[in-house]
Amino acid sequence: MPVRYLLLGPLQVIGETPQTITAPKIETLLATLLIRANQPVPAEDLITELWGEHPPRRVRAALHVYVSHIRKRFTGTEPGTGVLHTHGQGYLLEVADARIDVTELQVEYARGRALAGRNPAAALAAYGRAVALFRGPVLSGIRNGSVVNRFGRWADEVRLECLEGFARTSLTVGRHRELIGELTQWTEEYPLHEPLREQLMLSLYRAGRRGEALAAFHRARQVLREELGLEPRESMRRLQSDILTERVLPLAS
Repeated sequence: MPVRYLLLGPLQVIGETPQTITAPKIETLLATLLIRANQPVPAEDLITELWGEHPPRRVRAALHVYVSHIRKRFTGTEPGTGVLHTHGQGYLLEVADARIDVTELQVEYARGRALAGRNPAAALAAYGRAVALFRGPVLSGIRNGSVVNRFGRWADEVRLECLEGFARTSLTVGRHRELIGELTQWTEEYPLHEPLREQLMLSLYRAGRRGEALAAFHRARQVLREELGLEPRESMRRLQSDILTERVLPLAS
């Protein structure tokens, strides 16, 4: 079975059976090499990622031990299977794009954006596949250094954009009833994210739940005031006004 590397959740290596890595330094090292897959990574960058500004004595020997362990347990020998090369003063993990979930995320996200204007149903399917790739907090437990931290922030932003795209295209194809539960969960995860709250208001209204749509606005305003000291943005206030005057169409049949 071809090996796959999953970064969009706890780090896993999927071969005959899933492998969850328990040694923190090895987990961080493999994650860093996968984030920079097919690029040379200087040993100094890896040392900083693993030990910060205060590496131990004989740090390069320690790094070599971890690299050797990764080669034995988590990489292959054939091109594209996850071959870990020594490259100059560092290392390069050669992996085919199809073997990393992050590449699949980028492909599906780009497909959703490209199709949204002309084929909403196909865009919805693409966004759905992208959202499904996230298995929990990205690289949970190993945000030790700048490379992993930056990647975690980037992945979270992409997930938010995929959730917005999924919700937007769901509304376009009339999937507002099914969307309510999903948006309720997502607004709990991202309580300050106004676009998702607006989409929840619109989903409730189109499902014939006007009172709940207005209640969702008031909850959003309360959270924004308490957490940021801000009022909802103009588009949310305008949506509330449209719901109050029933200018938002179409209503559920």
